[in-house]
Amino acid sequence: MYTDLIKNKVLPSLFIPQTIVPSPTESDYAQGFVERFFTQKANDVNGFVYEVDEKTYIQLLKNPYWLSESIYWRITGPLDMVYNDNGMVMDKGVFNANKASIRLGAEKIKNLGLYLPNILQFHK
Repeated sequence: MYTDLIKNKVLPSLFIPQTIVPSPTESDYAQGFVERFFTQKANDVNGFVYEVDEKTYIQLLKNPYWLSESIYWRITGPLDMVYNDNGMVMDKGVFNANKASIRLGAEKIKNLGLYLPNILQFHK
């Protein structure tokens, strides 16, 4: 009876993704940021965070065993906030932008900040 119920059902696999370290290109530096992709086992919110490529990220978005999130990571620009003559913020800076990206990503992947301790990683 059970086999009759699941014979046409596609079950997600529980493969362990390969962690990557992104390599920003000159095009990425011209753009000022890279999109980074992360995943973590859904039943282990304190477990290991994997940085994966976009293809793996897209596959894992459909897999209920994994939590997946992407963030934008600034790699160029001023390190700190830049203000104009009137005191208005012109640019929040790489440091604050990446901290904000981690904070947003951590809403889904709790320990993302532990995986990304170097806020200025890849900065030029």
